[in-house]
Amino acid sequence: MPPPTSLFDDGGDARHGDEFDSGESEKSTRPNYWIRRGIVIGGVVAAFAAGAIVIAGMIGSDSTDTSIGTISSDWNRIVLIDERTGRVIVDDESGEEVARVDTRTRSIVDAGVVDSTAVVVSATATNIVDLDAETTTEFTVDADTITYPSGSGLTMIVASAGGSRGLVVSGSSGAVIDTDEFAPIAGARYQWNDARSDPSGLDVLVTDSGNFQSVLFSFDREEPSYFPGLALAVDASTVVTAQNVGTKATVNVFDHDGEPISSGSTSSVRAALIGDGNVQLVTVDGQIVTMSTSSGDTKSTGQLAIGSIDFGVVTTSGDRLVVSGADGSAIVDTSGAVVGTFPGQELLAAPWAARGSTCVALSDGATSSTEQVSIVAFDDGSIVNEADMATPRYSSADGCTIVSSTAKGYQVTAVESVATVNSTGDLVGLSPDGAQVVLELDGRLALAATSAGLDDEPIDLGPTGRRVEFTRQ
Repeated sequence: MPPPTSLFDDGGDARHGDEFDSGESEKSTRPNYWIRRGIVIGGVVAAFAAGAIVIAGMIGSDSTDTSIGTISSDWNRIVLIDERTGRVIVDDESGEEVARVDTRTRSIVDAGVVDSTAVVVSATATNIVDLDAETTTEFTVDADTITYPSGSGLTMIVASAGGSRGLVVSGSSGAVIDTDEFAPIAGARYQWNDARSDPSGLDVLVTDSGNFQSVLFSFDREEPSYFPGLALAVDASTVVTAQNVGTKATVNVFDHDGEPISSGSTSSVRAALIGDGNVQLVTVDGQIVTMSTSSGDTKSTGQLAIGSIDFGVVTTSGDRLVVSGADGSAIVDTSGAVVGTFPGQELLAAPWAARGSTCVALSDGATSSTEQVSIVAFDDGSIVNEADMATPRYSSADGCTIVSSTAKGYQVTAVESVATVNSTGDLVGLSPDGAQVVLELDGRLALAATSAGLDDEPIDLGPTGRRVEFTRQ
């Protein structure tokens, strides 16, 4: 366990000195407490940011319109988060320090960066850092991880233990929705791990199992909207929920205000994808059902041959659904067509597996230290490469390049190429363009060309004990 450090301790890094800058089926807009059937699924704010705006539980700047929900592969900033002190240090692409922010958060358990927004999480507090303004806003939340909604990699969610409270953070705009302020609901138990979003990340739909309803949190709305049933899918104008009773389901379509549009019936539903005037439903037995969003009429479109369906994840393009079953995986498009079927493969157990802009990662699910991983282009379902990979593993922003650790260095698996790089140092990160790896050696972090490792003039990133993220200004 590391020794105690002072507020200003930086782990003895001579390159990064001690000085720092501190910144501080019925319309409803109320909880559906009366809905007691259909599904059963399991604030103190301290603001250090100067001029932070707090309105109806939303903190931040104007929202931006993003059609594809993936972080950019371009980067010109390296963000280092000290795991002991919570300090955030920003370097340029050459490794020169350009900014630092002290978050006053200790013993970091998770951190994430999207665009100019960093989220730093400890067991007792979460800090939202504006990397451009070099300011931070602190929330007292008992959390242990950052999650991302299905359908977008641009929004980060920090949930309290038990799910009664959540911080929904738009990385693109820096805005924050704190549900304790935005929508305090008695008995709420949000299923944040199953949240859905449109690609922009600005509309987040989540099931509140404590009140048997779904709740829509939108960054461009002054209050949430409430809907009966389980959260299935959401886009910029439409919400889809399901009420599963036994082997049957009632699927409801609403606008964002909660006004009913249509309703249809089918077998119990496990996944959904909103298309042009329709929603594609995947039932527990693998049937693909196309439902008109305007009339609720349904028709069988196809049948997946991957066994009983467990769940589905929408890609960040918003037009593909990756479905996981007992006997394999499949990809379905917005017309209900099966783009690809992958027997014996499941979505890789990594948070980035379906957040790429072009590819998803599937695995044979081996319980040994090495798994066979397939990199699949989700547009046409083609396998662009497959290889045995050990952990740790890291992916590029497009999802088409994965680096994995080997006994003598690391392996780079990309489109139609697999390369092994013999290099000293432990693999701890990859840049979003896949061109640089982060290696740890002798208590230091180094940024090195992916093709060469430490043999080609690596850039020193300071001492270990820091999380390394990349972004652009």
